[in-house]
Amino acid sequence: MTGPRRQAEEEYFVKREAEILKARREAAERAARDAERRSHFMKCPKCGANLVTENRSGIQIDTCPECLGVWFDAGEAEQLIKAEGQRGIGGLFAALVRGMRISGTTAAPHEPDKG
Repeated sequence: MTGPRRQAEEEYFVKREAEILKARREAAERAARDAERRSHFMKCPKCGANLVTENRSGIQIDTCPECLGVWFDAGEAEQLIKAEGQRGIGGLFAALVRGMRISGTTAAPHEPDKG
């Protein structure tokens, strides 16, 4: 077989091989991303220890037994504030969410903290 037919066949196989290689490369990249994500699941972002899930006022909070960090998923701090109101930790988190210190004094963004 020679001529245009042979050339078209070769082009077909080259194109098909490129598509297969591209699909394999994408699958390998996806698998690597997934493995990386799994290696960080329920790990403390500060020290790398395994996080422990605790229940506080019906809200699941992730805590680190090593560095004592507390980690919230989206909306959990707000849920805790609503559940506990202004008493105890709810008041603390309400102040933090507002970007204020518990004492009610805040420094302007360009001023040092007044402590």
